[in-house]
Amino acid sequence: MKTKHLFSITVLLIVVIYSTGFCQDNTQVGLPEGAIARLGKGGINIMRFSSDGKHLAVGTDVGVWLYDVPAGKETALFTKQTGQVNALAFSHDGEMLASGGASSGFLNPEIHLWDVNTDSKQTIFMSTGSPAAFAFSQDNTTLTCIDIGIIRWNVDTGKEVSNFPLWNGDTNRGYITSDSFEAAVLSQYGSSLATGTREGGIRLYDRTTGIRLMDLKGPAVTILALAFSPDGKVIASGSIDNTVQLWDTEKGTKLATLLGHSGWVTTLAFSADGKTLASGDANKTIKLWDVDTYKERETLLGHKNTICALTFMPDVAPHYSGCLASGSYDGTIRFWDPKRGEELVTFANGHTESVKSVAFSEDGTELTTVAFNGILHVWDLKTKQELDIFIDGQCDSTDGAALSSDASFFARKGSTGFIVFKTLSGGLRSRFHSGLGLPLQLWKLSTGEEISGPWEHAKGTNAFTISPDNNMFVASIRGESIIGWHRDTGVELFRISTGSQHSGKLTFSPNGQLLATNGDRVKTQVWDITTQRELTPPNTEEHSALAFSPDSTMLALALEDSKQLVLWNITARGIQEQSRIIHKNLGFSGQLIFSPDGKILLNTQLELFDEPRRFGYAVKLWDTNGNELQTLSGFMDNIATLVFSPDGKTLASGSGDGTVLLWDWEEVSAKNKTDRNGIEN
Repeated sequence: MKTKHLFSITVLLIVVIYSTGFCQDNTQVGLPEGAIARLGKGGINIMRFSSDGKHLAVGTDVGVWLYDVPAGKETALFTKQTGQVNALAFSHDGEMLASGGASSGFLNPEIHLWDVNTDSKQTIFMSTGSPAAFAFSQDNTTLTCIDIGIIRWNVDTGKEVSNFPLWNGDTNRGYITSDSFEAAVLSQYGSSLATGTREGGIRLYDRTTGIRLMDLKGPAVTILALAFSPDGKVIASGSIDNTVQLWDTEKGTKLATLLGHSGWVTTLAFSADGKTLASGDANKTIKLWDVDTYKERETLLGHKNTICALTFMPDVAPHYSGCLASGSYDGTIRFWDPKRGEELVTFANGHTESVKSVAFSEDGTELTTVAFNGILHVWDLKTKQELDIFIDGQCDSTDGAALSSDASFFARKGSTGFIVFKTLSGGLRSRFHSGLGLPLQLWKLSTGEEISGPWEHAKGTNAFTISPDNNMFVASIRGESIIGWHRDTGVELFRISTGSQHSGKLTFSPNGQLLATNGDRVKTQVWDITTQRELTPPNTEEHSALAFSPDSTMLALALEDSKQLVLWNITARGIQEQSRIIHKNLGFSGQLIFSPDGKILLNTQLELFDEPRRFGYAVKLWDTNGNELQTLSGFMDNIATLVFSPDGKTLASGSGDGTVLLWDWEEVSAKNKTDRNGIEN
């Protein structure tokens, strides 16, 4: 078969101001109990410079990353809470940093105040909802927060100074909640505040009473971004009609509509002098506007995915004074010269959104991860450093991605278009405006060659996998049939009619003889691909998760609508039910796998934790007799994949927060034995 070099396999080093780079090891900071490393930094939600330009704070789905710009130092600030960080503010003297954000699972979300010089936590404020924006008072004595209301905290005592709901203006209509707005912003000192709605309205409030003062009639479509000018007299809005609008906040009149973006406007920032407005969109473009003339000044290109955060460095900064920093779903932060319209440096990388697939190398020394946009990251597990990043050929979002079990082959079906990850309203994860679909693609990763084959021309493929021996590429076609091709020759090896209109997840047994499909609205089916005989268990139901045992003699299924795991024996005569695990602590399973010895089942589910009291995502461990063993917690988002290393000593869990947690399975297993002995005694 013909091959095409579509990926450039490059080592993308983190380029910083000094040659020292950001070489600090943050992979073991703030880990949940039992985890041994975290790979990745999570997707970017917000960025802020300190007033002196020395520090850049980046809020992600897993925590806060603090960059010392002159020193080239990177520090991870983690807390015990889980949830997105999408609200940040430096005190005006640059000594303190406030962080918080959306947390759909938290019953009592927290706001953290950090000492920037010592990287230590000073104060914790208990919030009543999901903080959307912060601002320090001019004298740095109080912190104002937009939540379900306007809350002001005394920085020294940590006590609440005032709390006003955001009222509609008519007390009979009640108050506004964070679910009522898509964007929220406070002016520089917290003296003005505004929210943007799904219907395109902009609401201005009295900060002392919370009363709604004024409505600005926007573009009648969802507002995604808001920004106040430094003096608070102008507010800019960005929306899904690709426009930027400027408003006079004193008169309530529209000043201008700025046209030029070809994608949803996702983020906005004013320069320190208020004369320049930067806007970023979902089509990878940044535009600079002259605020006085309303004219476009520059277009900045270079990012490979949606622009998600913008911030200007203060003009007084000793390094890169007045530059613009941009964050993107491509995982990078870049610095730009706004006067010349030139990129200065790729400042940092690794801020990836949503891990879709994970696989260990055959010798277990490397880990490959696939992000939502089809970018591959390769990690050296000894040093915990990235080796390679595959950049060229990425798409805006993948409709599916698959790695071979030894990470030597990669398949992807992607889409071009606009993608935006929501952060407010409880951290709901994504909204996608679909564009052009890309063909199903298969690559050999050691050479970076794309392997051509008939799969490129197959229509309606939305589930696919690679056989354990890497010789077969299999795809579901519109849910009606499953086709297996020889990887190198493209010869069709089998075609199975499923009798279904929906495609589910495809899973091979470890010996490569059995192939199963399961998923939402999909009947679970099992086939012997050597004979193309269906071996589907009797009385089968829809199952949320499926797994084969390591020796291919057992099949585990998680029932969608009940708290049960069903175990089936696989024999030459067919598949017979062995037992059922029924437990009150079993929930909807997203992922299901066996331990390397086949004695333990691991399933992922939403869980209620008592300390701190919150909902979160967890991996639950069960023995095959139905006994609950332990819980691996600390995940910031849904768990997309679970994989064991070839030697069975490490468990890797990839998450929607853009990171991978590594677990020492020998230590986990030892704890299982200790806990079981305690139960038996």
